[in-house]
Order: sequence, then C-alpha cells, then structure tokens
Amino acid sequence: MTGVCNGDGVLAGVRTVFLRELATIFRTPGYGVLAVGLLAVLGLLVAVGGGGATGFVPAVVDLLLPAELLVPVIATVLGYRALLSDVVSGELAVIRTYPVSVAGYVVGILLARLVALVAVVGLPFAAVGGYVWLTAAPDTGIFATHTGVDSPLLYVRFLTLSLLLGAAFLATSMWVSAAATSRRNAVALAALAVIAGAFGGDLTLIRSLLTGADPSTVTNRLVFTPNGAFRGLVFETVIGVSFAQEQGVTNVGRAVGSLVGWTVLGSLAATATLAVRHRVSTAIERVRYGT
Repeated sequence: MTGVCNGDGVLAGVRTVFLRELATIFRTPGYGVLAVGLLAVLGLLVAVGGGGATGFVPAVVDLLLPAELLVPVIATVLGYRALLSDVVSGELAVIRTYPVSVAGYVVGILLARLVALVAVVGLPFAAVGGYVWLTAAPDTGIFATHTGVDSPLLYVRFLTLSLLLGAAFLATSMWVSAAATSRRNAVALAALAVIAGAFGGDLTLIRSLLTGADPSTVTNRLVFTPNGAFRGLVFETVIGVSFAQEQGVTNVGRAVGSLVGWTVLGSLAATATLAVRHRVSTAIERVRYGT
C-alpha cells in the first residue's frame, strides 16, 4: 500500500509540474507568434513551390529543407529556458518541497513542452496539409504512372517525423537549459546545439568525402545525427515510396532509434545535470549557514 501511495504521490507531483508549465506556456504570447510565423512561411513555400497544386509528396519535397532548419530552431526556442528559469528564480527549490523528484520535475516540464511542440509545429504543418488536400489537382502529371501513391498518409508520416525531430532537439535544448548559468549562456549553448545538430552531420560527410572515405559508409553514419536520421526517414518512407525508388538505403529502425535516442539522452542528461546542480547548491547553502 505504501508503494502505491508513493507512486500516486510521484504522479501527482509530475501532474502538478506539467499543469503549471502548461499554464506558463499559455501565458507566453511569443509561442503563438512562432506558430503563426511558421504557418506563413510554410504556406508561402508550398504556394511558390507548386506543391499545393500537385499533391502531398511534392509538398513534402518543398518543405523538407525548411523543416530541417526551422523545426530544430523552434524546438530549441521552446526548451532552452525551460529549466533555467526556475533555477535562476529560485522556484525550483520551492517545487522540490512537493513530492516530486528531479526526474519527475524534468518529465513534467518535458511533457508540457512536447504539447507546445505539437501546437507550435504540428498544427501549422497539419494546416498546410489540409490546404494541399483542398487545392491539389485530382490528376497530376508527376504521378500519372503511380495512381494512388500520393496519399495523405505519406504527409502524415512526414508530419510525425518532423515532430520526432523536434522532440530530439527539444530534449537536447532542455539539457542546455539545465547546464546554463544565465540566459545569455543558454542562448549561446542553444545556438551551438542547433548548428551542431543541423549541420554537423553534413559537414562531417563533406569532410569525409574530401578525404576519400567510402560514400556508403559515411552516409550510414548520418543516421546518428538528428537531421541525418530525419532526412533519411523522409526519403525512405515518404519520397522514395512515392517515386518507386529502390528502398533500403536508410535503415529505418536505426534512424528512428537515433531520433528517440537523442530525446531520451537529452532528457536523462538534463535530469542528471539538474540533480548535480541541486546537490551542489544545497551543499553550498549548508556550508554558508553552518548547518
């Protein structure tokens, strides 16, 4: 019975943190501006690129590169101060008086920020998908020999993969938030994380090819970076399916595992970093006041 009660208490603590964080998100108008801005950019790209008139997969082709750049940036904006704000303001010490561990606190914050990610990133992408559904011509030249291949389910896959990419960068930015000592420091670390995650794999690929490395070996390593895994999954499960290209170039299980792994790793690292900071802060206070 005690174990059940303790479990209920932990869940109640996580729920309290989750609801509190959701309230904070709803009170932040900047996130709404991000969503509207993303919708405007995506809509413009689809309109100019012609994807809205030709089908879901051409729209995915138009949106692939912007998604690789914009989703990591937005996810990082959502997470780079998620933990730092409570640490700097001292509210974390108050929250820790409730029956919630550091891990529970991070989980509560992460879940709330994932809801924000779905709203800020998922809804604009879904709205663009709805626009394509309404405006795409029933018969398109590019799919004349592939009847029925251009399915809205392929766009749903693309949307799901975009959210997985965002979750990986969100968790990583929360790790940054736990390690940063100031807002300026958090911004600098977050910028480095985005640059490394978005361009690190491609820069490594170019450098390896210039040194004469085997292209197939280097390409397989790209799935271990968030953007490389995302791009490979889109080509393998969305674009490649539609154009009847040879599949198997990207290991789907390994690429999905990479995105999930970055999310889990970022969450665990944020928890460990925050726990160490809390213990160090507690030890300093004890020394200061001689307790």
